[in-house]
Amino acid sequence: MSRARHLQALPAAVFVLALAASAALAVRPATAAAAATLQGLLWVAVVAALAVAAARATADRAAWALFASGTAVLVLARLALYAAAGSPLVDPVVLERHGPLVLATLLGYPLFYAAQVALLRRRLHRVRSPWLDGALAVLLLAAACSALFLDPLQRATGMGVTTIAAAVARPSMDVLTAVFALTTCSLLGWRPDRRLPLVAAAFTVLAAADVTDLLRLAGAAGPAGAAGPVAVAVDVVRLCAGALLVLAARQPAPRLPRRHAEGWPVLLAPVGVLLASVALLLVDRWSRLPDAAVVLTFAAVGGVTVKVALAFDELIRLLGSARQAVTDDLTGLANRRALFQRLAGTAAGGRDTGLLLVDLNRFKEVNDTLGHHRGDDLLRAVAVRLTGCLPQEALLTRLGGDEFAVVLPGAGTAAGHRVAEDVLTALAEPFTVGGLAVHVGASIGVAATGAVRQVAGPLPGGDAELLRQADAAMYVAKRAGGGVAVYDEAVDRAARDRLALLDDLRAGIAAGQLVLHYQPQVDLRTGGVVGMEALVRWQHPEHGLLAPAAFLDLAEERGLMTSVTEEVLRQAVAEAVRWREAGRPLRVAVNLATSCLLDAALPGRVRDVAAAAGLDPRALVLEITETTLMSDPERSRRTVAGLLDTGAGVSIDDYGTGYSSLAYLRDLPAVELKLDRTFTARAARDARSAAIVAGTADLAHSLGMRLLAEGVEDAATLHRLGELGVDETQGYHHARPMPATQVLGWLEQRGSTARSGRRPPAPVR
Repeated sequence: MSRARHLQALPAAVFVLALAASAALAVRPATAAAAATLQGLLWVAVVAALAVAAARATADRAAWALFASGTAVLVLARLALYAAAGSPLVDPVVLERHGPLVLATLLGYPLFYAAQVALLRRRLHRVRSPWLDGALAVLLLAAACSALFLDPLQRATGMGVTTIAAAVARPSMDVLTAVFALTTCSLLGWRPDRRLPLVAAAFTVLAAADVTDLLRLAGAAGPAGAAGPVAVAVDVVRLCAGALLVLAARQPAPRLPRRHAEGWPVLLAPVGVLLASVALLLVDRWSRLPDAAVVLTFAAVGGVTVKVALAFDELIRLLGSARQAVTDDLTGLANRRALFQRLAGTAAGGRDTGLLLVDLNRFKEVNDTLGHHRGDDLLRAVAVRLTGCLPQEALLTRLGGDEFAVVLPGAGTAAGHRVAEDVLTALAEPFTVGGLAVHVGASIGVAATGAVRQVAGPLPGGDAELLRQADAAMYVAKRAGGGVAVYDEAVDRAARDRLALLDDLRAGIAAGQLVLHYQPQVDLRTGGVVGMEALVRWQHPEHGLLAPAAFLDLAEERGLMTSVTEEVLRQAVAEAVRWREAGRPLRVAVNLATSCLLDAALPGRVRDVAAAAGLDPRALVLEITETTLMSDPERSRRTVAGLLDTGAGVSIDDYGTGYSSLAYLRDLPAVELKLDRTFTARAARDARSAAIVAGTADLAHSLGMRLLAEGVEDAATLHRLGELGVDETQGYHHARPMPATQVLGWLEQRGSTARSGRRPPAPVR
């Protein structure tokens, strides 16, 4: 054992030796005074040890301070009684003469009870009326003790009722405190808190000593008040109880999470008191009990009645809280929690369940124009109307915002679709909000457990999966402009694949998986290659090389187009620099999406990318479409003006497919018109298409722009375009898009075949 442990064990060893010495002295009448003095010192040591333990405690300090205070009160009252009697030998005459001091010995027990309540409150979130439980136990013990000991003690000792009650109360309070400690253990789920069992043991030992002393007073354990082995044992056992209490105070406090008081331990006190009270009253019918016992018993029953009333009040509050927990505050409908409860209930019953998810259309317009309070009025009106059009067994819930859900027990998708149509019909009539007629439609998704099981087996994820499927169907309806959509597993899988592709795209951009292919642009007058259009591809690690149609719309929809464009610009500019260094001064064309033209920082990024690579921005052409320009004309014009300031050229792509071509030609100083392939393909055989091409060429030339025709597939079309005034062409007739590594080789091969009169081979795809 280490030196520190020796020092810790030293006080306990001294205490045991002093206790043995006091017992030895107490047996001899001549040394009884010395024994009493030594025992008094030992009790002072117990109180001091409890006070020190309370001061050092990091947790439950207040509880152990109360235990120390209660012990101090007991000790002081007992020592005062000894001093008043002039002897540590207490007999019935002394007790009767000093009744107030006897009562004073009971004042420590409320402090013990308060200490245990403090321990209990720290570990339970809510303790309902612990003082009432204690009062019930006191009343019951007082009634039982009156029934058992009042008459026998009066006959044996001749003491008055008050003195007997005070003497009997000591062991009763000991039992109550011990039982409270054990009850606390049960409320905490018998958690590993070693202190509470030690407290229970301390007061159990103290109860045994006090009961023995009570029997001694009654003459059942030797002459009343006589010194002897019984009196010595009582004093020694009491000191042992104090030592157990000190041991409990020195135990470390466990770190346990707070719990809720629930289950049968909460009802232990009132139920136990009621049963015991009934038993006492039944005994009174056959054997007359003292009046005091009967009065105390009825008082205990009255306390149980109060406890039941409090419990009933708590139940009412809990029911109200439960109702609020499943109710939407705004509409009074069921909420999301109630929705899942109903779905769980129908699933447990094995019934198929239909679910509608209803999202109001144009609700945001009402909030924005009439105010949120009018929007709330509209939601309440919608709730009333929907309630009137649904089947009786349906549950209408508001999930939040302008989203409602309808649970249809026993319904499949067909029945759900019919109910959804009824909902649309009900919502078709206008609502009166703030004196105005407001029209709102809805997008409704329908899902059902039975139909899904037939297609895909048991539902993974249960109720949440059913809600997700209804939500997926609702978004299908919303994208279609409203109406009803039934969940389709194939459509949903495609949407999930698209979402997975989005995650892959984010990672792919960062990992450098985007690659560029280039398609040549040829001057019709000289036959020379003057430029290359950069066309992005995605080298997916699992799906292979993906064309732009597979991911560009997704990138634009989810805000990734800026990152894609930056990567394309960086690669295209770097390739253009390499071509120039190889003696091929080609311009490079890059397409810009709608979101790029709405980005005011784009011109600065273009300038920085070109400067970092050492490319003259005049060798860069940025292609935009008329549709792109129309999304936000003012912002688009400002961005285009900024691009032109960098020195880069601007090409109007897909010319002829928009709706404001002439207006944009007037306002934008572009360097190139790029004629859409729908006109190019028919120019050689359709006079009207040819006339459009010729007119467009004249218009472009008069505005100082070149005309580039894309989609050239054959020599006849190429020849005809030259006759119609087209400046440059692009298409499969010249070459398919090729990887950057093949461009220089293709150019070299094209030059050599042009000198020999042969057509250059197509590049490897």
